[in-house]
Amino acid sequence: MSTYVPINVTVDSIIRRHANYTLKKFSKVKIPESLPFLYWIPKMHKKPYSKQRFIAASGRCTTKPLSAFLTKCLRLVENQLRFMCQYYENNYGINPMWILKNSIEVHKIISRFNRNNSCKNLKTYDFSTIYTSIPHKLLKTKISWAIKKAFNSSKYSFISIYKNRTIWTNFPKKNTNHVDCRELTNLVRWLIDNIFVILGDRCFQQKIGIPMGTDCAPFLANLFLFTFEFQWIDKQRKRKNWDLLKKFMGCGRYIDDLFMINNDRVMESHMSEIYPKELKLIPDESAGNEVTFLDLRLIIEDSKIYSFIYDKRDCFNFRIVNFPVLSGNIPLSSSYGVFIGELVRYARGCTYFKHFRDRTLLLIAKLKKQFYTLKRLKKTWVKFCDSHILLIQKYGSRILDFYKEWR
Repeated sequence: MSTYVPINVTVDSIIRRHANYTLKKFSKVKIPESLPFLYWIPKMHKKPYSKQRFIAASGRCTTKPLSAFLTKCLRLVENQLRFMCQYYENNYGINPMWILKNSIEVHKIISRFNRNNSCKNLKTYDFSTIYTSIPHKLLKTKISWAIKKAFNSSKYSFISIYKNRTIWTNFPKKNTNHVDCRELTNLVRWLIDNIFVILGDRCFQQKIGIPMGTDCAPFLANLFLFTFEFQWIDKQRKRKNWDLLKKFMGCGRYIDDLFMINNDRVMESHMSEIYPKELKLIPDESAGNEVTFLDLRLIIEDSKIYSFIYDKRDCFNFRIVNFPVLSGNIPLSSSYGVFIGELVRYARGCTYFKHFRDRTLLLIAKLKKQFYTLKRLKKTWVKFCDSHILLIQKYGSRILDFYKEWR
């Protein structure tokens, strides 16, 4: 079956159908009168430069209100499953929750192995086409399982959605948007069954996978993969395959990127047992002592893992403007705040001062070309040191005089 299938109904009829369905649940919401349009961007960090990523531009489309609503609900579902898995780990010694929120959680996994000087090998894997390979029937079944599991674990019957928070409750307020397990499952099923995109002057329905671009797509992908990982680990636990499970105690996954410590490539023997046949898990080409994951370069040295910042844009052979340019009419304070944000990221990601220093000097040189002044950068540096002293103390006292090198 093709991922996208041309349809014979009019775009206006689809828009009306989407609006009627959405307004039954959200009576006061304004429904955008358009469908997502499909476009692609090249993966410039891939070689050869022939790979593309297709995006469904869903910022203003008929399914936007529902997808934004589902994002809040599924985030709460994922967090509940995370709590459930922590309890599971306390009881059985292994955490079946591999979903990572950011690179900070990568460091938490690494620290467990570094404390024991037990790091032997690293490996990363990539699901090459997860967003366009998931069969809808399987996707709906697995997401329904995850939602039901979260509701049962929470011991609550409803999710209430407010403007700035989403909570579990047994007594939802009358005028507050809320859903129970069955209704949330039905909303997800409806969204999956009503994915339409515009390409040129034609309309297509997506019959396989999730469009990259809709708000809740990352949560759907994460929860879909989580169900397979949890069920496989629980099966091995019931079979008492403890030696096998030990190989999966250093796992983390950020959507479609998988990271493993001391797995000894056992994943390659079991990936077909864990994940469905439609998904292709591709290992990196490293020898096992150095990998790239998210924005980090990870290297094993003396049975410990150290890290530094990796930016795929460094590989581009053209200039990237990725910070505010102060020649425009933009607030200075927030622009210099970007500098602090990057320094925090560098300090978290770089084990050694040398890598922090090199990355910071590159940043300063770039910002100066974008009309940042050296005087104010140094003043901002002092603010950074004052407010993040615990983060940078690992570099020793030399960090305090680092600004004297800036030219």
